Amino acid sequence: MKILVLGPGKMGEAMSRLLLKAGHELHVLMNRNPEPVQRLVSDGAVMVTDLLQTASEADIVFSMLPNLPEIDSLLFDRGVMNVMREGTLFLNMSTVSPTGIQQLSERLAGKGIHTIDAPVSGGPVKATDGTLAIMAGGDKEIYDTYLPLLQIMGEHIFHTGPVGTGQVAKLCNNLLAAIIMTANAEILSMGVKAGADAKQIREILLQSTSSNRLLADWIPKTILEDTYEPGFALKLMYKDIDLALQLSKSVDTPLFLGGITQQLFRMLIGQNPENANSDYSVIGTFYQDASNIRIADGKPLRNEE
Repeated sequence: MKILVLGPGKMGEAMSRLLLKAGHELHVLMNRNPEPVQRLVSDGAVMVTDLLQTASEADIVFSMLPNLPEIDSLLFDRGVMNVMREGTLFLNMSTVSPTGIQQLSERLAGKGIHTIDAPVSGGPVKATDGTLAIMAGGDKEIYDTYLPLLQIMGEHIFHTGPVGTGQVAKLCNNLLAAIIMTANAEILSMGVKAGADAKQIREILLQSTSSNRLLADWIPKTILEDTYEPGFALKLMYKDIDLALQLSKSVDTPLFLGGITQQLFRMLIGQNPENANSDYSVIGTFYQDASNIRIADGKPLRNEE
């Protein structure tokens, strides 16, 4: 199929490469970060020079744009929706507002365009090897039609119901991940400050009731190394927490832990704007600064004499 790709960042680049390898014809729109686009073009994708012409010929418009205003700008303000053919597909795989994507899909349906809303989880590693978890909302018949395409990118694929329900599932996942990451940082800083070894604490917890995937797979490469290179950016996780809080308000459910986590993330970004682009495990630095301890080696961060 001919696929127009919008927003090929770190995740979108890896997912697009899998589609290329599967034999699909990819046309990639340049965005703020040119490097993923250039790498995809070197692998066989086509650089978009005429957005509307390409959109008019595409079987699928595939978006990994980070938020709805950017999606709306391309689809509606720049006229992509107006040239898409009836019966084609808009495939959104980024995390956005459930209500917002429902409203967008209704506008597209008025032009005879189908929508599958399929946010993903698993990070760049699973995006690269095609083992993502995919939470797909949309008409079941349309979902079944495009399931083989989703299977190129994901290993665990769930049809969650109508458009928007995939986003609900994804926001549940990301909010919980943010809370768990914060909890891991909290207990590691306490344990190390009290004299325990961080790596041993981790090994014990992994064999105990508090074992969690972030402690197993993520923290060894971040907090335990005291390095927070871009992975899943703090600003993106903050955005997703905010979306989850909006969702909780709309359905009248309390989110005490979610609200506290959002405030911690907001404070971390406020203290140092550069934290926004760091991996969200950078929340560990907040606890280490407050405790005057480096989790990675158990040494004080500063002399308090």
